[in-house]
Amino acid sequence: MTQFKSPQIPVIIVGAGPTGLTTGLLLAEYGIESIIVERNSMPMDIPRAIVLDDEGARTLQSFGADKSYVHGTIEGEGAEYIDDSGVTFARVGSGAQTYGFAKRHFVNQPEMELALHERISATPLCNVHCGCTMTSFCDAGSEVVLDVEDPNGDSHRIQAQYMVAADGGRSSVREELRIEMSGSTYAQDWIVIDTLNDPDRAPHTKFFCSSERPHVSVPAPDGGRRYEFMLLPGETHEEVLQLDSVRALLAPFRPIETKDIVRNTIYTFHARIADQFRSGRIFLAGDAAHLTPPFAGQGMNAGLRDASNLSWKLAAVIKGGACDEILDSYFDERRDPAWAMIQLAVVMGNIIMPIDKEQIAFRDHLMKSLIPFPGVQDYLLKMKFKPRPRCDKGLFLNLDDQPFEGSIVGEMIAQPNVKTANGTCKLDALLGNGFSLIAQDQVGADALGRTTETHLGGLPLTRLVLDFGAGLAAGSTPAATVLDGRGKSLRAHRDQILLIRADRYCAAAFSSVNLDTGLRIYSEMLSG
Repeated sequence: MTQFKSPQIPVIIVGAGPTGLTTGLLLAEYGIESIIVERNSMPMDIPRAIVLDDEGARTLQSFGADKSYVHGTIEGEGAEYIDDSGVTFARVGSGAQTYGFAKRHFVNQPEMELALHERISATPLCNVHCGCTMTSFCDAGSEVVLDVEDPNGDSHRIQAQYMVAADGGRSSVREELRIEMSGSTYAQDWIVIDTLNDPDRAPHTKFFCSSERPHVSVPAPDGGRRYEFMLLPGETHEEVLQLDSVRALLAPFRPIETKDIVRNTIYTFHARIADQFRSGRIFLAGDAAHLTPPFAGQGMNAGLRDASNLSWKLAAVIKGGACDEILDSYFDERRDPAWAMIQLAVVMGNIIMPIDKEQIAFRDHLMKSLIPFPGVQDYLLKMKFKPRPRCDKGLFLNLDDQPFEGSIVGEMIAQPNVKTANGTCKLDALLGNGFSLIAQDQVGADALGRTTETHLGGLPLTRLVLDFGAGLAAGSTPAATVLDGRGKSLRAHRDQILLIRADRYCAAAFSSVNLDTGLRIYSEMLSG
């Protein structure tokens, strides 16, 4: 019989996909106990998500998975856009590693989930219970009550302060709460074929922008590759899933035998988002909250952003350092960025998959017209219109009233490599899992030395002096020297002290003389 350590738990998570597992691991880093219930008896062994982006990799860094799992993935080297005649009409590179990691890593989701399960097995603060079916739940006002049936048919009642529903695009929790989804569903289905022993080992994505049948080729770990083909009018699911049809689709790329097909399945692509992410003590996360077309590789990564944003806020409330009302900021800070990423994927789909002759002609004419303007072409094809990790509202001070142009208050800070007395590392390794204060000049360094605060909102508050070559005297405050240009954006606040949240977003910027006052004001905002 499944043994639950206690019928009472701070947080219960429904769903053991990447979003749910990451939420549990982040809560453990903040010292919060949780359990994850998963209806499947074991982790799914089929690949689904295939891209981990730089922000997602940074989230995994919070609990050390960057040095194990992320380190072994395939770093993407951009993308290639190919027309009907086989000519590459555009190519983009891998881009800058602003947040400390490559912009795209190609992953095998079962391997990633296994790595996350291994991390969970190493902490006493999170447990996964597979093969457990949620039979009912109730938000009782002061707690969430969940009834679960284990693999043996025995029933268990669990009481939690909060529940996170990461139970996928067909979320039963969302349905039970009657939360509507807004958006649209694509008219065309796609067949997705995951292969092994593929002869194409190119570490970049290939978009075949065909007028006959748009298709995509994506690198996969372990010598594999994923192929995606749009279904054409009149084709049935049963027809295209037949081995002969799969062989015909792959014939331009490779011969295929059954042993080299990991899976072939039909996907319906959605661009939809929940009208609310919170109902009382219950939160939606990942695909339960939003569904993203795959063209920009943002589906799983949007769920990891949810986990990063919500986990530290739950921890602050549960520890008593913040009031329940701050949890409303989860929707405020995640809804618009999530929808912007969905729209980005839609735009990418419009480039890849038009089959209408006029749309194709417009795209081709646009691409050719942009050849004399490489900057504009670069902006479009390198997706530089991709929204920065930034919030326009939420738990930030003076978000719309910053004195310096280029202010980073409200956005994720860059992650340069830094050097300390103990060697080199990435910036986040020095910030801890809580709030942090960063000074960049001598006045700020002196102010940090006088600060006695060790916690904010119930979470640890670390201090760091960043030296950009000025030879600052940090005293007893930890110090590091920035080694590369990724820290340049921090210099917009070189005369101020930055307050950084646990999710690496800049919460505020204080003058040195106002440090204590600023911390008090932010603490009051958290506590209501």
